[in-house]
Amino acid sequence: MIDKLEIQSGLAKRVLNTLPYLHTREEIIAELDKTEATINISRDSLLTDTITKINVKLMQVKDIRGTANRITEAQALDDIELFELKAFSLLVMDIRQLLIAARIDVVSLPDLEPVVNTLDPERMRIPHFYVYDAYSEELAALRVKIKTLKMNERTDSKVLEQLQFEHTVLEDRIREKLSARIHPYKLEINEALANIATLDILLAKAKQAIEMQLCKPEISETVTRYKNIFNPQVKEVLKTEGKKFQAIDIDIAPGACLITGANMAGKSVILKTVALAQTLFQFGFYVPAEHAEIALVDEVLLCIGDEQSELSGLSSFASEMLRLNTIIQDVKAGKNALILIDELARTTNPTEGKAIVNAVLDFLTGKGVRSLITSHYSGIKAGCKKMRVKGFIKDKTDGRLTINNINEFIDYSLIEETQDSVPHEAMRIARILGVDEELLDKAENYLEQNL
Repeated sequence: MIDKLEIQSGLAKRVLNTLPYLHTREEIIAELDKTEATINISRDSLLTDTITKINVKLMQVKDIRGTANRITEAQALDDIELFELKAFSLLVMDIRQLLIAARIDVVSLPDLEPVVNTLDPERMRIPHFYVYDAYSEELAALRVKIKTLKMNERTDSKVLEQLQFEHTVLEDRIREKLSARIHPYKLEINEALANIATLDILLAKAKQAIEMQLCKPEISETVTRYKNIFNPQVKEVLKTEGKKFQAIDIDIAPGACLITGANMAGKSVILKTVALAQTLFQFGFYVPAEHAEIALVDEVLLCIGDEQSELSGLSSFASEMLRLNTIIQDVKAGKNALILIDELARTTNPTEGKAIVNAVLDFLTGKGVRSLITSHYSGIKAGCKKMRVKGFIKDKTDGRLTINNINEFIDYSLIEETQDSVPHEAMRIARILGVDEELLDKAENYLEQNL
C-alpha cells in the first residue's frame, strides 16, 4: 500500500517511512479527518487544475532537512545550502499561493518571503544562488577591480592572488551574515518542511483512497467489524487475470475466533487482509472495505507462513512455538494486541497439534484478546467463536471446474460453524490440480477405510 502511494517529493517519501504508529483515538481521528478533507478537495472538479499544479511543484521539492538543522544550530551555510534553501522557499511560496487562492486549508504553510528576499536581493525569483554584488558595494567594487586586472597581461600575479584572497574572505563574511539573517526563521523553515511533506502524503492518500475505493474507518470500543473487506494486492492480481475478488464480512470481538475451511479457501488471505487493515488504520489511513469499525490495539502480532529458520537450525515447529511463546508472554504482560495465527501447529502430529490449538484458543478467549486462528484440524473443542469459509459451491462444480476457473466455484464468505469437523476437500482439489488418478484412488480407499 505504501508503494502504491503516488508521493511526489523525496522529502515526503522519507517522512512517510518515519510516520508514527498511532495509539490514541484523538490522533487517529485527526489524521482520518485530514484525509477525508483532502479526498473532498481531490474530488472537486473545480480544483483539479490547482491540484495538478501543486503536484508539479511538489515534484521539485528536495529534502533539505540537513540544511534546516544547520540553520537551527546557527551555523554558517555554504553556497549549496543557501541555494537549496532559496529553491525550497520559492516552491513553498508558490504552493502557499495556490492553496490560499483555492481556499485549501488541509495544511498551513508559513510565509517564507523574508527568507526569499534575503537570498534574492535582485528580486529575480529564480532557483539560483550567488553571492550577489547587491549584498555589498565593497564586494562589487572588488570584483570590478579583479576583472579589470585579469584583462591586463602585465598585472602582477601576487597582486591578483591577494585580491582573490580578499574576495574569498569578503564572500565568506557575507555568507555568515546571510546565515545570521535567516536564523530567526528557523521555526518557519522547519514548519514548512513538515507541512509540505504532510500535504504531499495527504494528496497521495486521498488519491489512493478514491482509486482503490477505500473507506474511512470508525473507531470502536469493543468489536472490530468489517463489511466487504478486501485485499488490494490480491484484488489487483485477479483483475489482471480477468477474475473478481470476493470481499467478505468479518467481526472480531474480544476473545479467540477459530476459522476453518478447505485448502485454497483463502484463510491465509483473510489474516493478511485483517492485519493490513488494522495497521493502515493505526497509521491514519483509509482501509480496504466498504465499511469498517475498528478497535485500537497496541500491536498486531502475526504468525503466518513457514517459520523454519535455517540459520538457527530450528525446525518449522520449533520456530513457530518460540514465536507463539513470545505472543503468549506479551498477552500475559497486558499488551492490547490483535493476534493472527495461521494454521497453528500444522507441522506436528494431529493429536498434539489439536491439543495446542485448543489450549491457545482457551487461553486467548480467557484473556479476552482479539484473535483469529486458522486451522485444518477437526475435533477442536475449545469454547470460542468458530467460523468457516463456505468453500466449494457444490451445485456449480459438475463438469465445469478446471484449474483455471477454480476460484469462481469457491464461496469465500465466512459462516458460523457449529460442527467440530472441517470440510474434506483435499481429494477434490488434488484431482483439479491434475494429480495422478491412480495415486488419488488409493488415497480414497484409505480414506474410506478410516471413515
